[in-house]
Amino acid sequence: MNVSVILSGGTGTRFGNDLPKQYSMLCGKEIIGYVANSLKQSSQSNKTLIVSAEKDMERLSAAYGTECTVGGDTHNASVKNGLDHIKSNYPNCKKVLFADAARPFLASNTVDEYFAMLDDFDAVITAKHITDSLGCDGKQFVDRSPYYLIQKPEAFCFEMLYNSFSANSSATAIVQQIPLNAKIKKNFITGYNLKITYPSDLPLAEYMIREGK
Repeated sequence: MNVSVILSGGTGTRFGNDLPKQYSMLCGKEIIGYVANSLKQSSQSNKTLIVSAEKDMERLSAAYGTECTVGGDTHNASVKNGLDHIKSNYPNCKKVLFADAARPFLASNTVDEYFAMLDDFDAVITAKHITDSLGCDGKQFVDRSPYYLIQKPEAFCFEMLYNSFSANSSATAIVQQIPLNAKIKKNFITGYNLKITYPSDLPLAEYMIREGK
């Protein structure tokens, strides 16, 4: 069994709005709605789970026909709650994929590809090369070539991740908590994987959707 998890517990502090960014409207639809629809359209995902604030769970479950579980105070606490929910309710889960609720351009075929790649890897992550110059206090030059950005989706063999993940870790990406000897596929992307973070991101996202980008 494969389970897809939408992390939707963020409060949108950087977005500067009382309404969390993932619930803002984008071309007539909630941002999280694009993500939920892509996951439900995936031929490889058997179940979609939304991790959210408790006050949003009932509405999200009704709106998108998904299960919900309560998020934590931090990103890692929310991931752990999602893992615990799966372990308790779907003990036969083999693969799990985590998606950001604020990345509306996730495609269902990408979800299919990530789950398929887990047949050969312990983890599949979305990576992006750094194309700007990289700075560091105290250094005049930083070689950017060994560095890359980690984005979601991130996908894993479930038992390996469940046994190694801690809600109390200071790691900022899920993959940073799996065993050092794990076999990781870095899927370097060149296209759009925009995360809605600031209000100025919305017009760009609207343009991309209207133009079919």
